[in-house]
Amino acid sequence: MNLPTPPASSVPASWMARVWNHPAHDFIALPIRWIVGVTFLIAAWPKLVAPEDFAWSIAMYQMISPRYVHLLAIILPVVELIASIAFLTGFRVRGAAVVMCGMLVMFILALSYAFIHDIEMTSCGCFSPAGAKALSEHRETVGTSLLWRDVWMLIGCGYVWLFDTGRWGLDGVLRHWKRRKS
Repeated sequence: MNLPTPPASSVPASWMARVWNHPAHDFIALPIRWIVGVTFLIAAWPKLVAPEDFAWSIAMYQMISPRYVHLLAIILPVVELIASIAFLTGFRVRGAAVVMCGMLVMFILALSYAFIHDIEMTSCGCFSPAGAKALSEHRETVGTSLLWRDVWMLIGCGYVWLFDTGRWGLDGVLRHWKRRKS
C-alpha cells in the first residue's frame, strides 16, 4: 500500500538544514574573511618585494629540492596575494578559502617538520625575515604560537569554505545583478 507523500513545500526542513543554511553564517564569516585576508595580504607583500629573502627562508626548512626553491619563492606570494584579495573583496570566496586552506596545511606541515627535526632557522618565512623571530631560540613561545595561529586560520578558512555564500562581497553583487537582468 503506497501512501501519498505530501508536497515538498509542506514538509518542514530538518533542523540540520536550517542550521547549515542559516543566514547568520555570512555575518560570522565576514570578520573571519577580513582577519585572514589582511593577514595573508600583509604576509605576501614582503615576499613579493624580496623573493630572494623568502627563497632563503624556504631553503632553511630543508623540505624541497634546492632547484624548486626559487620557483616556490616566486609563485607562493603571488597565490597568497590573489587569494587574500579574493577573500577581502568577496570574489569567489569558497575557491579562495580552499586555496588558503591548502596553503595553511602546507605551512603547518612545514613548521611541524622544522620543530620535529630541530632545524635551526633565523626566520619562519611567514612575513619578513627581519620581522620574524628565530624559531630555534623561541621554540616554546613563538614557535607554538605560529602553529596555533595557522591552525586557527585553517579553522576559520574551513568555516568560510563551508558556510560563506559570498553574500557580503562581489559574489553577492554579481548574483544580484544577474537576477535583475533575468
